[in-house]
Amino acid sequence: MRNRQCHKPAKVAVVTAIDNTLRGLLNAQLLAAIEAGYEVHGVCSPGSNFEFLEDEGIIMHPIPISRRITPFRDIVSLYRLYKLFKAQKIDIVHTHTPKVSLLGQLAARMAGVPIVVNTVHGFYFHDHMRPALKKFYIFMEKIAGRCSDMILSQNPEDVDTAVKLGIAKPEKIRVLGNGVDLDKFRPNRFDDNFIAKKRQEVGLPEDALVIGIIGRLVREKGFLELFEAFRNLIDRYDNLRLLIIGPEDTEKPDHISGQTFREYGIESHTFWLGRRRDIPELLAACDIYCLPSWREGFPRSAIEAAAMALPIVTTDIRGCRQVVDDCVNGILVPFNNPAALEEALSKLIENSELRKKMGQAGYKKAQKEFDENKVCELVINTFNELYLRHD
Repeated sequence: MRNRQCHKPAKVAVVTAIDNTLRGLLNAQLLAAIEAGYEVHGVCSPGSNFEFLEDEGIIMHPIPISRRITPFRDIVSLYRLYKLFKAQKIDIVHTHTPKVSLLGQLAARMAGVPIVVNTVHGFYFHDHMRPALKKFYIFMEKIAGRCSDMILSQNPEDVDTAVKLGIAKPEKIRVLGNGVDLDKFRPNRFDDNFIAKKRQEVGLPEDALVIGIIGRLVREKGFLELFEAFRNLIDRYDNLRLLIIGPEDTEKPDHISGQTFREYGIESHTFWLGRRRDIPELLAACDIYCLPSWREGFPRSAIEAAAMALPIVTTDIRGCRQVVDDCVNGILVPFNNPAALEEALSKLIENSELRKKMGQAGYKKAQKEFDENKVCELVINTFNELYLRHD
């Protein structure tokens, strides 16, 4: 980009529903785009991360975008996106998450934006959804797919699904993968003394065996199945503790309260911390990571756990299967099955050598497959390729 003979850098608008996505999931990609010579604009609902993102060199635009289907508000958001893209003369629009991808791409086409890229973080539809609802979401993805010059899919299984269902042609979709900062997420950053202090800070007993989970408090993350399994486990293992990291998400129809775990009688063994920024440190204080989700694209939290050498128990669904090789670096369990979840967790609780063996396998897999630098490189190469083609 810097060597291109043009007077101004190409403008990229990255569109998400909330600013935490830009900071927590996409910050490395945004900085890579700036480094590559692009002028980067962030577009999302107003939030507390705007100042941080602006300090990073990102030009922020607050446009309220609901994550629920709200027809009138969605039309307003669509119009405001259109006006912004038109006024700023955006060259590339890059959208993220299902509903935002539809609104953002439609607005980009309406505004005459020459290049539209969408990252699929996991299709919203899945095999356990009501058939009519599944058809609706597939239809929405087909409309969004018609607006894309390129779709980047975190999950290779979603590439096959998109082509099979007619969401995208093979030449317009490619595997992006997912990754984390492997310098930040590495277990040897933290010694036993640090871990003991971190546990003390959040109230965890030093000698407890800790199961961690990171995610928004919504039903589809499998929290209720985990609470049910954990209730049975603490009857057998009194030193067991559950560490929950993640905010309530009242905008989602399947949201649960931060106090729901109390309904299962596990409050004396459970710690809910809400949203946190010290994720590597908290994962270092865990012994097992659990993610019993119903739907995932390519779960970042599980990648982080693998990079921190934690054994993982997760569901046998697309996305999770890309992080966990069953019985190698973790255990895959059936969807929505508390008994199977309990059995898998019990197997790891009772066998410290197995935990260590699986954790080391996950660490090696992360080093080989989950480097966010490779993801950033693919995103920038896609921008460059499409921009040169358009020129």
